[in-house]
Amino acid sequence: MKFARFLVLTIAIIPTVALADISGSYSKKNAVAELKQQGKAVEFSINSSVGQNICELEGVATMIDENRAAFSPSDKADKCVAVLNLTGGQLKVTTKDCDSYCGLNASGSMDGQYKKKK
Repeated sequence: MKFARFLVLTIAIIPTVALADISGSYSKKNAVAELKQQGKAVEFSINSSVGQNICELEGVATMIDENRAAFSPSDKADKCVAVLNLTGGQLKVTTKDCDSYCGLNASGSMDGQYKKKK
């Protein structure tokens, strides 16, 4: 009986432990991302640029599994979706319909592979 209780507690803790290392600063050429995890919520901000045009997106993403968090604005008219994929100390950002957060030539500049800053 003690083993069963231990197993249930261990399984309940595993997702929390697996998610504990995603907070931090990430960067790639002409872009930075800041993440702060609070349980299954991930506060984030992403800033990127192409020349003098910038993209800025911030909000709260929800963990959808142990490696991915997804964001969509509370305004249903805004179709922007961002997926934050966190593996091996790296962040892969994929956005769709987020052009309204970007200057004219910066659309798509938030997407890509970011490395975690130490």
